[in-house]
Amino acid sequence: MKQIKCIIFDCDGTLVDSEPLTNKVIAEMAGDLGIQMTWQEATRMWGGKTIDAVVYGMREMSGKDLPDDWVPRLVQKVSDAYKHDLVPMEGISDFLSSLSLDTCVASNGRPGHVENSLKITGLYKYFEGRVYTASEVDNPKPAPDLFLYAAKKMGFEKEECVVIEDSIPGVTASVRAGIRVLGLVKMSSRQELLEAGAEPFTNMRQLPNLLGL
Repeated sequence: MKQIKCIIFDCDGTLVDSEPLTNKVIAEMAGDLGIQMTWQEATRMWGGKTIDAVVYGMREMSGKDLPDDWVPRLVQKVSDAYKHDLVPMEGISDFLSSLSLDTCVASNGRPGHVENSLKITGLYKYFEGRVYTASEVDNPKPAPDLFLYAAKKMGFEKEECVVIEDSIPGVTASVRAGIRVLGLVKMSSRQELLEAGAEPFTNMRQLPNLLGL
């Protein structure tokens, strides 16, 4: 096994505690379409996926096209929720400040959304100029494209990288890319992460030992 030289982080649910905020808004907005769901159900369906996947799912469940203003309203409501309540994941700031390895972000989120999340939580300084999103590749997670792209942009072989993820689509993407992946037990269970191919962990403070740092 080659020495780890680069850590590739997912953003939502991994660096920032955004999944509950995002999926509460999605569940609320589903109600406008006559679809009743909890934020936990929204998380199970769309955690780690793109907004296009949410739109497709809402069309399938409602049986009709969405109003033209539905996505802009969703984006604005999520943005407003982030401004007031978004925080970094517990322990991540300390971990990042102690790192000497190269790092980057590879997210299915929209570019502006990802950068804004990192700025609100004070994490952007650790990743400035190294934030990659699904908009830059042909296929989003769970396809391997984004992680392979991130490794290439960072100038490392995939064997020199490790991915930190929390979602099953993200873990699947990393496994398909042939990159070692650690999975945060939060949105998905330990068993689900194991079955998807991740090495589960429960707290960012465990990362130095898991990575041999």
